[in-house]
Amino acid sequence: RLLRTAERMFSTQGYAGTGLKALTQAADAPWGSLYHFFPGGKEQLGVEVMRYAGQRYRAGLKATFERFGDPCEAAERLFTGEAKILSTSDYRNGCPIASVTLDVASVSEDLRAACAEAFEGWLEEIRSGFRAAGAPDETAASLAGFILSTLEGAIVLSRAAKDPAALLQSAVYVRRVVDAEATAWIGPRG
Repeated sequence: RLLRTAERMFSTQGYAGTGLKALTQAADAPWGSLYHFFPGGKEQLGVEVMRYAGQRYRAGLKATFERFGDPCEAAERLFTGEAKILSTSDYRNGCPIASVTLDVASVSEDLRAACAEAFEGWLEEIRSGFRAAGAPDETAASLAGFILSTLEGAIVLSRAAKDPAALLQSAVYVRRVVDAEATAWIGPRG
């Protein structure tokens, strides 16, 4: 419960904005349980939340590429899916990894490393999705970096504007780029 609640709170209010008392109350957990499970305090909890969220979101990326065998559609769905998540949460439910990275990665090496590990797992999952569709390794790696960078930036812009336009516009252009790249390994697309 503490991990799930902390992930949600980091997504909506950031690491720095999440107090431990509020967290234990929201998780319906006794105060002492926090230090029982996380004797290193908030920083240890943050590292574990980054690992937990990283794996959870990685599974979602994998499922998207498996569900939509066409890599162009899978890439586009990452953006349209996030637009739906943001709009239904009143633009509060952003990326917990990005929130923590922006909040404290420059002051906590442990949290920075956990965020980097999560992002690398996501990049690997996206690369795998493209490789499964026939993309050469170098192309898969380039597309993965492009997509994740664009997605994270579009999430930030959409949250700031309280408008899904950045995500939806990015979805169109990401699909065009992936489609153009895919012609090299799939052939011309209809």
